[in-house]
Amino acid sequence: MISISRKDLYDRLWSIGITKTANDLNAPYNKLKKACVNNDIPLPTASYWSKLHMGNEKPVQPPLPRSEDNRIVSIEKAKKQRVTTAPKKIITTDSNKGDNEITKVNAQNLPIEMKELHYFSYLESEQKNLTVIYNSLKINENLSTKPHKEILKYRKKTKSYREDRLRIKSASGEIFPEVLPFIDSLFKALEKAGAKIICKFDETEVIFKKYTFTLNFKLPCKKVNLTPEDKNYSTYHTFEYETKGTINVEVGYKAYWYRWSRNEKVINQTKTMSVEDLLRKVFIYIFSLTQIIDEEEKAHIIAEEKRLKEEKERILLRERQENEYKRTQDLLNNSMNYFYSKIIKEYISSELDESTDEYQWAMNKANWIQDSSKHPDDLLTENEKRELLDRKMPNKYIL
Repeated sequence: MISISRKDLYDRLWSIGITKTANDLNAPYNKLKKACVNNDIPLPTASYWSKLHMGNEKPVQPPLPRSEDNRIVSIEKAKKQRVTTAPKKIITTDSNKGDNEITKVNAQNLPIEMKELHYFSYLESEQKNLTVIYNSLKINENLSTKPHKEILKYRKKTKSYREDRLRIKSASGEIFPEVLPFIDSLFKALEKAGAKIICKFDETEVIFKKYTFTLNFKLPCKKVNLTPEDKNYSTYHTFEYETKGTINVEVGYKAYWYRWSRNEKVINQTKTMSVEDLLRKVFIYIFSLTQIIDEEEKAHIIAEEKRLKEEKERILLRERQENEYKRTQDLLNNSMNYFYSKIIKEYISSELDESTDEYQWAMNKANWIQDSSKHPDDLLTENEKRELLDRKMPNKYIL
């Protein structure tokens, strides 16, 4: 068993991450996470490391709950020693050359030559491949002899502005030499990671598995006022735009529950940032959006389920209200029918002779008024009965 104080474990996790802490302590990754959850120790997320390494402002680190509680946390050791540095050595002997120690590399235990990164930890199945691609990112000084197909389409003259092709937005209408090698390297790296590049007239789409990212390339410009001495100066041409020599990349994503694409962030190349640093920053941020999209999708599904549940409850309530209204209306109608029928029968008994036809006719009408379904009339209808009763009903009885 491994014993470590609660505060020391918290400090380790938020300084080097879960994976590195598990390696250093020789503890199984899942056992370490479980011990942290059981002891109320907050765990850093993939988005935390992404924001931390993006170089902007440091993300908020949640404090350790009940920091005065510094109990000892026990974690079960890993059954097998993890290989963290050198590959395993296999000692063999050659009978012809004598006993010589030959070092061979066991391919299964070969550590991947990569930085200790947490950028792609959310994409567990793709983490190794993405990290290898990230570490190999490089931009040539000049455009390669075999540029990306979208670069080739961009360099050709187009007939329509709305034609689907790569767009580089620049107020000056000019681009500087580093731009195309940057985009070429980015597109090739994304395709190497398994993404598909689709350039449209308004933006570039990057389709990776179930995710759709959007890219917009912008070259910031500065306004330069012209004087009469300048060659291009005229009454209608008093200023021009000139590129600043930096690249801005607007990164966003699309989701089925949004009508339009969402622009998450504009990554600006600063004066101290090289084009290669910008490439790395954009590559990291694109794949960090996968967690954001999944979290928003879960929130959307929950909200949609709640909305559908509330809509169903509203429909059921409306049906109950309509049913209650109809029952009440029937009760009132039946009561009024009974009321009029009773009055008519009392009138008949006191005023008409039972031996006359008028008496029998009046009794039939009284029964029809009380319940026309059991005592139908040969000439009058239900609607006509309702009109007669409404016409004779006093205003004080009308609701």
